Amino acid sequence: MKEVYGEQCLAQCTIFPWCQRYEARHVNIKNLSRPVQAHVVTNSATISAVDELIRQNRRITTREIAVELTISKGTVHHIIHKKLGYGNVCVQWVPKHLSKNQNTTRMVVCLTRGKLDPSATQEFLH
Repeated sequence: MKEVYGEQCLAQCTIFPWCQRYEARHVNIKNLSRPVQAHVVTNSATISAVDELIRQNRRITTREIAVELTISKGTVHHIIHKKLGYGNVCVQWVPKHLSKNQNTTRMVVCLTRGKLDPSATQEFLH
């Protein structure tokens, strides 16, 4: 096989277990065991700590929060988006569900600071 495929040929130690499984009739890979993804475990103290860090500095990153609280970035992401319901707007964490008045105020602030293109927001304000 190496003459035909060269260096990209699979090693015999890789192919041999496949052949053994095929001969043993283990062809259906859906029934094979696989590792289970770890569950994200969060307690109210961790959620409160993340919320407090975000309220202190709206421009804080998930990496900075993870380092500060010594938890994974994935857990921080889960807490921010699923537990607290925050979204990222203009590089700041804000609640995803704003009232119409809050949303309009935020758009006006972004427009005055030059963060948004005025032509792109005309249909939103009307």
